[in-house]
Parts: sequence; C-alpha cells; structure tokens
Amino acid sequence: MTLNAAVVGAGVVSGTHLSALDRNPQTNLVAICDIDEGRATDVATKYDITAYTDIDEMLESEELDWVHICTSVQSHVALAKKVIDKGIPVQIEKPITTTLDEFLELQAYADERGVRFSEVHQHVFDPAMRTVTRQMKRGDLGRVRSVEVIFTGLTEPDLEQRGAWTFELDGGEFEEGLPHPLYLALATGGYPEDEDAISAVTSLAYEYEQGFTYDNAAVQYRTNGGCLVSVKMISGAIPQRLVVVHGEKRSLMADLVSQTVMKVSHDPTSTSLSKVRYNVERSADLIGGVVGNASTVLKVKYDDGWENVKQTNPHFYQIDLEAKALASGRPMPVPIEESMWTMVLLEAIRDAARQD
Repeated sequence: MTLNAAVVGAGVVSGTHLSALDRNPQTNLVAICDIDEGRATDVATKYDITAYTDIDEMLESEELDWVHICTSVQSHVALAKKVIDKGIPVQIEKPITTTLDEFLELQAYADERGVRFSEVHQHVFDPAMRTVTRQMKRGDLGRVRSVEVIFTGLTEPDLEQRGAWTFELDGGEFEEGLPHPLYLALATGGYPEDEDAISAVTSLAYEYEQGFTYDNAAVQYRTNGGCLVSVKMISGAIPQRLVVVHGEKRSLMADLVSQTVMKVSHDPTSTSLSKVRYNVERSADLIGGVVGNASTVLKVKYDDGWENVKQTNPHFYQIDLEAKALASGRPMPVPIEESMWTMVLLEAIRDAARQD
C-alpha cells in the first residue's frame, strides 16, 4: 500500500519530511501547504507536487492518507483537528502542543474520531540509540537501575532558528529543543510513577530582553520499576549528547554526537589491571563504532537507495516505521504516552522556572 502524503508548513523543519516522503517507496508526496504562496510554490516546483495556501482547500482537493504538520507549535492543534476531521492520520513536529492541556484536548479529539496521530521523536531512532534499545530488549543489561541524559550546547533562548514563534515560549529557542532529551529519557528509562515523582530545577545564566525565565534545566523522576531517571539540559555550552543506561549486568553510554556506544561490563575500579582493561574496551568500542559508521556512510555513497539512507537519518527511519505501521495497522513506533509524558516533564520545568 502506498500512502498519499502532504506536508503543512514549508519552513525550516519541513525539508526533511518532504525529502523522506518523496524518497520513501511506501509514500507518495502529492502536496505542500503554506500560507506563504512563494514558499509553497518553490517547494511544489522542486518536488513536482501541488501547492496550496489553504489547508481546507488541500484537504478537499487531495485524496490523502497521511499529513505531516511542520508549522509553529501554536498552530498545531487547530491544524491537526482539521486533518483528523477528514479521518487522516497526522504526524506533528515537536513540541507537539504548547501545553499539556492542549495535548490532552487533541488526544481526546483524535480518540473520539478513531484517528491516529504521532509526534516526531527522531533521536530515539539514531543509530546509537537503536543499538542501546536492541541490547536492552535482549536483556544484556539486566534490570535497568538508572538512566542519565545530558544535552549541553542547546540553542540559546534568544537565538532565532526555527522562527520568531519560539520567542513566545518561556525558554525561547532553548525550550523548543527540550523535547529531544526528555523523550530520550522516557523511551530509555520508562515513564514516571506519577506526577508527584517528578522534580525539576532551572537556572538563568543570562538576562534576555525578551524576558525568558530559564536557559538551563534539570529534571528527574522515578519509575514504577524503581528506575531513577535524570536529564540535564544546558544552553550555549560545548555540545554534548549523552545517554547513559546503568543496568545490573552492564552499563552503556551512547554518544549521539559520534553515534558510538561504549559499555562497562565489569568493575573497573577493583584492580589496576581492571582499569587498563576498562580503557582498552572503551577504546575498542569507540573505534568499532567509528568503523561501523564509516562503513554505513560508504554504503550510502555508492548506493543512496532508501534502505541505506534511512539507516543514517533518524527522521527517515521514524517516517519509514510509521508508514509501515499505518499501512499494516500495527502500533505507531512512538507511543502517544511518550508524547504526553514529554509535555508533563516540560511543564514541570516551566513551573520550576516560574517559581524561581
């Protein structure tokens, strides 16, 4: 089954969606909609599709099986409802909604109409994270006791990248990027026991003309299984993207910058020999990861077909899995509960900033 797909929004974020839907053999990109006629026309010309400036006209004119919304977060609910009213599944860029209440409103709306929707959580499908997930599912780590996510070097609040709409958020552009580390923590460590199990703290390193309330944040929670999960998010520092999973049998550290995974499977502090072994194994993991990544890149260089390209692009990987889920009726690769808890954690951070 080939899904006829359209994208709403021709701004910065939409390029990856357009490229994926155009290249994926399971999808047929047919339309672009943007209120800026020039931008819509440029995209339509590039992909040889139909341009629209009105979403209602597009939904009436096209036979669509899937719509991707890549607009400002403030417009997500209204646009998604229009798509859902037509019975069409919708994928929404993060942040999925402005508030938790908006998310719950959208979820109830979709449930009442029996239409599926999802949020982009692409970093769950990074090559390194797929390695971590695979080992966790196999039981290589044993029971997971703790997960730590560290994202530094996130965009400063007042640096416009996605659009001026981000300046309406409490944390500006910085807040726009926070769903990434939050959903990685949820996908790896599990969901909070309840909202009372969550604690958050923020700080404001600099003053901003726009009145942003925070530019650094940390959140932690415990799960029903007794796992302790913590996330640290810093703007403007040297970029690091680390996910550390501590299991009873083994610990893993995924470096999402280098897309490598390093493991610790014995006590490196017991003897001097253990310390040497630890350093050797870490070096071997790093070198092995680099070699594996280079091999994948070379494959793409000589064969840039969809199956190879999606291995290196997590957006493409999620879109591929989601297209298959829609065609087969299987569950979506990003659970809707993951999106809900992402919003719960984000609001806990906002509340902490306002109190501070």
